[in-house]
Amino acid sequence: MNIHVYVLLHREDDPLKNTAVKMVRMGLATLVDARRLRARPVVLNPYSQEYLGPWLRDTVLQQGILVVDASWRRLSPSRFTGIRGLHVKLPPLLPGNPVNYGKPCILSSIEAVAASLYITGFHEEYSRLLGLYKWMKTFHELNKELLDAYSKSKTPGELESAISEFWPASPPC
Repeated sequence: MNIHVYVLLHREDDPLKNTAVKMVRMGLATLVDARRLRARPVVLNPYSQEYLGPWLRDTVLQQGILVVDASWRRLSPSRFTGIRGLHVKLPPLLPGNPVNYGKPCILSSIEAVAASLYITGFHEEYSRLLGLYKWMKTFHELNKELLDAYSKSKTPGELESAISEFWPASPPC
């Protein structure tokens, strides 16, 4: 991949089913120690107040994306303390993975990275990740309209309008 994808692995899930481990094994991501990482990547942090949007394309291209791979049951804001980079959250999406299918915002690591790539305009890299699991096609089908709308937003305000359009009551995450 032309985009650097970094994985901070907490080893809380079965390594045979772990999507981040598979990205690393396939050469599509690199395991890192956040304290030693020189780059200042876009950090996918569900506790951030800022959304990831297409305006971060250059930052993703130059610095990469970092995903913290941890169990959702054990995830907390403290897991992101001390990680250098630009912390952003993904706009609401639906997981296609069999564990959390359809539960808004509870994405696997591969779904989060794929969505980040799509939203920031790296469609070729996104397509490469879709091929790693059969259920990634389900993720794509569930979120195609959302991803297209999010990726066309030119400003954070436009992105928030798109979110409000799809999630009128209030964003689920």
